[in-house]
Amino acid sequence: MTIVRTSRYYQSPVTTPLVQIVSLVLAALALIMGAYLLILGKRPWRGGEDVRVVAPRVRLLGLSYILVFGAAMIQIISQPQGLEAEALGGLMVLGGVIVIVVVLLEARASR
Repeated sequence: MTIVRTSRYYQSPVTTPLVQIVSLVLAALALIMGAYLLILGKRPWRGGEDVRVVAPRVRLLGLSYILVFGAAMIQIISQPQGLEAEALGGLMVLGGVIVIVVVLLEARASR
């Protein structure tokens, strides 16, 4: 005996595109922030610190933003499968590893 559910609870026709649009807008904002960090090499949220010391780490952080959120935008738009999806996931993981390295460098520098 099989039970077949006919409810389409998980596939609402309105919420999926809405969530994708919101995700795309947020990823675009993060991508712009990553470009700002990568190009200028200074944090907009801290005003009075030495830019020469922090610039390489902030640029790494900007690169990680671009990798993670750029790959997320590509996945949202094109919805790849197979090897392409794995490659984009690898870019996201690489961006995450860069964030971990930056945090460790910040902790080490603050000692």
